[in-house]
Amino acid sequence: MKKRLIASIMTVAMAASLLAGCGVPKSESGGESGGSDASGEKVFRFSTRTEPTTLDPSKGNCIPDTELQNAITERLVRNVKGEVKEGIAEKWEISDDGLVYTFHLRDAKWSDGEPITAEQFVYSWRRLMDPETAAPFAYIGEYIKNGRAVEVGEMEPEELGVKAIDEKTLEVTLEHPTAYFLSMMGLSSLFAPIREDIVEKYGKDFAADAEKNVYSGPYVLTSSANQKWIFEPNENYWDKDSIKLDRAEMSYVQNQSTALAMYEDGELDFSEIPSADVPNYEGKDNAYRNGNVDYFYYNCDSENEAMNNIDFRLALNYAIDRNSYNELVNNGIFAPSTGLVYSGLSGVEKTYGEESKLEGYPMDGDEAKAKEHLDKALGELGKKASDITVTITTTDSDSAKKQAEVCQEMWKTTLGINVEVNQVTYAEMLNRQSTGEYEIGWGGWGADYDDPYTYLELFKSDSPYNYSNYVNEEVDELLAATQTETDVQKRMDMLHDVEQILIDEAAFFPQAEREVHYLVDDDVKGLNFFHCSINLDWIYADIAE
Repeated sequence: MKKRLIASIMTVAMAASLLAGCGVPKSESGGESGGSDASGEKVFRFSTRTEPTTLDPSKGNCIPDTELQNAITERLVRNVKGEVKEGIAEKWEISDDGLVYTFHLRDAKWSDGEPITAEQFVYSWRRLMDPETAAPFAYIGEYIKNGRAVEVGEMEPEELGVKAIDEKTLEVTLEHPTAYFLSMMGLSSLFAPIREDIVEKYGKDFAADAEKNVYSGPYVLTSSANQKWIFEPNENYWDKDSIKLDRAEMSYVQNQSTALAMYEDGELDFSEIPSADVPNYEGKDNAYRNGNVDYFYYNCDSENEAMNNIDFRLALNYAIDRNSYNELVNNGIFAPSTGLVYSGLSGVEKTYGEESKLEGYPMDGDEAKAKEHLDKALGELGKKASDITVTITTTDSDSAKKQAEVCQEMWKTTLGINVEVNQVTYAEMLNRQSTGEYEIGWGGWGADYDDPYTYLELFKSDSPYNYSNYVNEEVDELLAATQTETDVQKRMDMLHDVEQILIDEAAFFPQAEREVHYLVDDDVKGLNFFHCSINLDWIYADIAE
């Protein structure tokens, strides 16, 4: 889940000193825990640096939410490393025009033994799109017929294009053909079924904790207390024979260095490595690109008139040496980027990045061009550089602070403007993005599905995630056209054109694509990684005997 805004995995250089007392890297045998507890149970222990925001399947708002829900909900289909597999639907048909999907449900059950029915999907999807639910990620349902109209209150939820033909048959009608619909649905709990009787039983407390829900997925949540989530196998799960673990434990550990120390002490079986410490584990670490792109939002409709000026924003973008930035912030681990779309997404024949012909900003920056755009902006604004002050609003993590301070220094040095840094909590940052109470704001995005549209739609003028308040009619028209264009190459060319416009108008400040380095006990098998929505998929993990 967008995948929503997510906390950066970057860690400041002080991480090395925090780990100074931890000694040499963990042995190849994987430490003391070995993935099992004293009773011989197969237990997988891991941590999250961003606390999940909700246990309500309809209200997930970030990757930690999605990864948690991936374990406790089942969708019609399940996306495993990009491969769409059967879920509660054992088969389905798609109409010739690509608009109507007919799903045939297997005899699946909830964790309390009640049957899972087509009507429960109808209830869930209507609830997702109902404005009264206030689901922050409801726009993902706009692909369904009348989805947008229901979301904004122009139609009733009953008019959403989903209906139960009978107890085991669900018919879904889309607004337009969407090749990635199954893939997207297989990654998101927003499309999972929900029991109306359980929602009515608990009211506003539905899913407030582990006990106030029932579960359709491979695991049940047995506890969510004290920032620790305990998962145990769902004995009524339709594919329970594929589940090997006896238990999984997810702990909230905000500091990445602390999590690594816990791994060293045998308290965790999996840990990301702070970028500053990657060299210490050379040959023992693993790595994957998780599809997350880091950037700053520019508020293009700010009370600060400088931020509304394209040339001023271009000056900011040309003034940054992204190679040096990556060394200072990420210890050279990430891949510097001047684009918005993750390069590893699928293109027509190759990856999106391999097929891209974007003209981005120079990786080493361009001081002359930065000053050229600044001079033009100053002339339009009637100001001197020293008259301008901009504020970077970011989260309160050490890595986010480092991001902001490096940009602050480069912008001050190259452009001679004043730059302030304002750190707030993660939750407050999300709130300020949605309300527009920022000038330059921390951001980032991970793909909800394997298509460039998942990034580019963030800059549609009517997108609820258009935190930049960016408006460009050509962008809107091109994005709308991509949703009905059947020529694959022509559609991809349109998407490339949209990204180029966003770069030409400096709608955002691109930073880097993340590369995650991690350690995992040797006896832990079957972990899956994917660059869309769910980074770590441990559902089918096993502990070697």
